[in-house]
Amino acid sequence: MQLLFWLLDGLAAGWLTGKFLSSDGRDQVMDIVMGVAGGVGGGSLFSAAHLVQGKMIYTNVAAVLGAAMMVALSRIQGRRREYGSTN
Repeated sequence: MQLLFWLLDGLAAGWLTGKFLSSDGRDQVMDIVMGVAGGVGGGSLFSAAHLVQGKMIYTNVAAVLGAAMMVALSRIQGRRREYGSTN
């Protein structure tokens, strides 16, 4: 059940972070994918750390933060690669 929440949290956080960073076009799909990956990663890392037992809200917050960080980091990496583009 937690995995489903992490997926949904990551999806929503990835989409919102992409909107906040003014994404358009095909970047939205990548924002959502990176958000889901960051949500699952952040939630599972926090859950595996055993810092707080039995509090699903904390793992959901970690999933949202992980998703936002993944989208932001992928956006920073994307800008570095676009520096030499001829578009």
